[in-house]
Amino acid sequence: MVNQRVESLKRIGTGLAFIVWPFMAMLAYAVHPNLLSLEFGTDIATKISEFHNNGLLHFGHFIMLLGVPFLFIIAAKLMSMLKGKGAWLGLIGGITGCLGALILAVDKTALCLVPSAFDTLPESTYQLLIPGLEALFAFKGWLAILWLLPLLAVGFLLLGVGLYITKAIPRWQSVLLILSMLVTAVSSALDIDIIGIAATILLAIAFVPLGIRIMREAS
Repeated sequence: MVNQRVESLKRIGTGLAFIVWPFMAMLAYAVHPNLLSLEFGTDIATKISEFHNNGLLHFGHFIMLLGVPFLFIIAAKLMSMLKGKGAWLGLIGGITGCLGALILAVDKTALCLVPSAFDTLPESTYQLLIPGLEALFAFKGWLAILWLLPLLAVGFLLLGVGLYITKAIPRWQSVLLILSMLVTAVSSALDIDIIGIAATILLAIAFVPLGIRIMREAS
């Protein structure tokens, strides 16, 4: 009986991860300034000014940081669903996606939590920190690892392809997962947040029914 309850709770938690994560990511995109702008590319000085004293933006990124464990849960679940000819795609995609999720956590820690701490300083002192902020947003030193953030989309793209091939979930859901990751890649490359929101909407349409199905299995 105890084991059954534990397994039930695991399934409920897993289902909730699928349901909640897309909306956490959507919130993180939605709080960006100039959300409707289609101008691609943002210079470092502009990024620093957008982050400075922008508590809502810091909050949105913090929410995304809290959602990183959900990505590990989702990746593990999708990996477990891929058997036979989809097993290798599950393994490679799952590992790649989890590595990307780890890098996402580094990204939000370095570029959200650290600048939010600097915002607590007097403005005169903050201005002296601009060269340091420029180094942060230019991914200097070991922050060069942030250039690997696209691994997150690549990993889940591979999982989506595996799900499509094996029909482990309805194909329309796997197609939406694949499209979401492709749109996410475009959003990241062009630095256009409204495209990122479109990607999270596609992901929500794919993941919410799957999350509900997993939760129902718990009963």
